[in-house]
Amino acid sequence: MTDVLSAAHALHAEALVLDGHADTPQRFVDEGWNWAGDPLGEGQLSSATAQAGGLHGGFLIAWPEPVAWQGRWAERTRSLIAAVHRQAERSPEHLQVCRTADEVLDARRSGRYAALIGIEGGHAIENRLDTLQEFHRSGARFMTLTWANSNDWCGSSGVGADPKGLTDFGREVVREMNRLGMLVDVSHVSDAAFWDVLETSRAPVVASHSSSRTLCGAPRNLSDDMVRALAAQGGLVMVNFFAAFVSDAWREGWNALKPEVEAALIVAAQPFRQRDSFLPFHEELRIERAFARTLPPVPFSVLVDHFDHLLRIAGPEHVGIGSDFDGIALSVEGMETAGELPRITAGLLERGWRADDLRGLLGGNLLRVLRAAEDHAKASAQRIL
Repeated sequence: MTDVLSAAHALHAEALVLDGHADTPQRFVDEGWNWAGDPLGEGQLSSATAQAGGLHGGFLIAWPEPVAWQGRWAERTRSLIAAVHRQAERSPEHLQVCRTADEVLDARRSGRYAALIGIEGGHAIENRLDTLQEFHRSGARFMTLTWANSNDWCGSSGVGADPKGLTDFGREVVREMNRLGMLVDVSHVSDAAFWDVLETSRAPVVASHSSSRTLCGAPRNLSDDMVRALAAQGGLVMVNFFAAFVSDAWREGWNALKPEVEAALIVAAQPFRQRDSFLPFHEELRIERAFARTLPPVPFSVLVDHFDHLLRIAGPEHVGIGSDFDGIALSVEGMETAGELPRITAGLLERGWRADDLRGLLGGNLLRVLRAAEDHAKASAQRIL
């Protein structure tokens, strides 16, 4: 394993390595935490862990929690986007906000983390295309159409799953994202919405943090038919690291713990409610992680199984990394931070995948779909002219 791990580190040093989904911006806003210099604490992604894992960039996510920020979703999204820009201003030698594929490559060459900005949950735009356009101007280059909650125009796979697909306005949102050059992200959407998006979008579609439903039946994972359809249109599925999305056994254990977890969260939230506030997400995660660690850990090989399966189903050109770092209660054993990312590469090399097969998975595929979205937007603008 030592030789294979050394080969994996060497491949990371040579290739472009990107992560499709990390919830780190909440730490910037809610904890006053800084990308470069501050201790990692309970987090999973930082300048130091990215460097240790040979991770060169990825999407940092603006997620307006739908209950706590009810009525202020766009406001919360603005604050999270602004926080990413502030981190780049504070640590310009460590982090660069990127809006294009070429800027990602520029950041890679200069040794800075290529910070792309994504939005999680279409409720963030508050049913307004001009708000979507504003977020694009601020640097957002993808939007996940739902989170675990449905919105007025798109069904979710989450709690109380809404079987609806895209409404007429939802299709308009997808077409506008195509026009702007924003990637449409189908992680979290209902099955009906998934197929509606593929029918509507004229640019490649991504699932920024979804694993294989064949290996783990979580409804927010993708079936093999979905994966094949996504790949056929040039899209990309990026594997989520959350234990509950890669292991049915762990997910069942986690679901059984939910009443205890919810009771603990209610108690922890009481002092905040007395101040007309709410329990910060990092405090919620801290409590959830304490419970999650009481369950038997998911073996690291299970995560590699998902990558291996999706590589075989979709092909090496259509799989990527979508860790969900800083947004999950627990990953698999041995994958606590971004510093351990080369272990995945080593595991796939051990299973017979060649370095040339893995360069796309590591980051080249995400760069390709970014460029495809840009090219579609340029072509759309030329047609209008």
